[in-house]
Amino acid sequence: MHTLLPFIRLMKPHLGWVVLGTFLGFFTLFASIGLLTLSGWFITATAIAGMSVATAQAFNYMTPGGGVRGFAIARTAGRYFERITTHEATFRLLASLRSWFYAHLEPLNPAKLRHYRSADLLNRIITDINSLDNLYLRVLSPSVIAAITTLLVSLFLWWIAPPFGVVILVALVVSGVMVPWLGHLLGKRIGEEQVISASALRQATITFVQGMSELHLYQSLEQQKQVLQKKQEAMQALQLKMSLITGLVTALMTFVAGVTTLMTLAMGVHLVTQEVLAPAWLALVVFCVLASFEAVAPLPLAFQYLGKTQASAANLLEITQQRSDIVFSKEPVQPPHPGAIEFQKVTFAYDHQVILKDLDITIRAGEKVVMTGHTGSGKSSTINLLTRFWIYQQGAIRLGGVPLEAYPEAQLREQISVLSQPVQLFAGSVRNNLLIGNPHATDEQMLALLDRLGLTEMLGNEGLDREVGEGGNRLSGGQRKRLGIARALIKSAPILILDEPTEGLDIDTAQQVLEVVMNYQSEQTVVLITHHQQALAHFDQHIQLDHGQRITWCDNSA
Repeated sequence: MHTLLPFIRLMKPHLGWVVLGTFLGFFTLFASIGLLTLSGWFITATAIAGMSVATAQAFNYMTPGGGVRGFAIARTAGRYFERITTHEATFRLLASLRSWFYAHLEPLNPAKLRHYRSADLLNRIITDINSLDNLYLRVLSPSVIAAITTLLVSLFLWWIAPPFGVVILVALVVSGVMVPWLGHLLGKRIGEEQVISASALRQATITFVQGMSELHLYQSLEQQKQVLQKKQEAMQALQLKMSLITGLVTALMTFVAGVTTLMTLAMGVHLVTQEVLAPAWLALVVFCVLASFEAVAPLPLAFQYLGKTQASAANLLEITQQRSDIVFSKEPVQPPHPGAIEFQKVTFAYDHQVILKDLDITIRAGEKVVMTGHTGSGKSSTINLLTRFWIYQQGAIRLGGVPLEAYPEAQLREQISVLSQPVQLFAGSVRNNLLIGNPHATDEQMLALLDRLGLTEMLGNEGLDREVGEGGNRLSGGQRKRLGIARALIKSAPILILDEPTEGLDIDTAQQVLEVVMNYQSEQTVVLITHHQQALAHFDQHIQLDHGQRITWCDNSA
């Protein structure tokens, strides 16, 4: 249960809704038990009173009849408002959980997240968090209601006759504690397996959909369908086992309720024959016993799936209990040379594999630099180190004449504009994607830049409202690339870093893009990372990396 404690504490901001929902749940249950109990007494008492004219005329029909109507109205109204309140509380809790999870996920640097697939993280933020609605809606609130109801019903029946109080107390403890505990023991392992199986099925489904084109091309669609089918069958097998456990605990609950009712009836008949208990009160007791099991009825199913809830909670805590390796400064800095970059004897290893070794780079403010090298030579690693996505092991990096570690995160992000590889576009309009780079950019600025990059025709009649689709899937590869370049260019930052900006572009378009990059902000430091060797003479420096261990460069600015 300790894995659930952090999530119970997260209920504090919504405690008012939680308490109100629990109170309305108890009020509704009280009205339901009262309705059935009073109805049983009223029908029986009315039948007995009707046996003679004198007793019929003396019997008070109005008061109990009003009580029955009152309980019926209270139960209906209570159920309505209880459903609204508990679901409002649950939805607020789930929204808070997602915000809380993302708030812990966002600061983690890529080094912490590289072992997780995006589908896995998506599964945690959706499926695992959704599983936690079982905690409040089906475990905590019903358990509190059941405990209070058990105590009050036992005291009420004890007041009528002590044996009744003892029997109902034992029966409700058995059906409210022992049966749910049995369901929890039987369902714990299966529930944990369900979480794993659901995650695997979601990941396989996302991979199948995303890779459908390649699967068609390589005629592997049926093979992957079979893999997906097996995962689905495994999930269904676990669901079947859970259903069998549900049937078992439901049968046990019915058995306990039936045996308790028979015992109560037998004791009541004995008390009636001894004239200790009025006949009408026997019906009251029996109907009260039957109704009281409504208090514990939801618990077996809730505790049966508690293992699944705990497994989901553990999945979330696995992420949220991690801390980023990178700690940013809180004090702002004043860089004396905005745009200058300096690597001094920087060594960086990734999973014990040395990527950069004793790397020395000096880039003056406003210089245009091209960096080349074979795949794996460490070109992209320099970006990750400069943006502090990774931590180098030795040496020093200075940005604008200030140690990189001295920058607060927000100020560091203001210093650098990056085009990553591959380009990530977001579902929405062209305008929305460009505003990510510069929220204050005007439509005129955006249209002028798109025109220089040859993207005016792409806008069509929609202009900046043109939808790019999910991941930019409504654009061609070249259009996605150039729109990503436009987003990087429109950000006013001293340093612009472009990772393979001309990859996938034809020669003329690539030349057009390079011209815009070199001249859009003439005072801006530009670092272009590429495999290609064309137009090297246009750059102030050409830095070549070889396995991150040997650097050669040509300084054309001299």
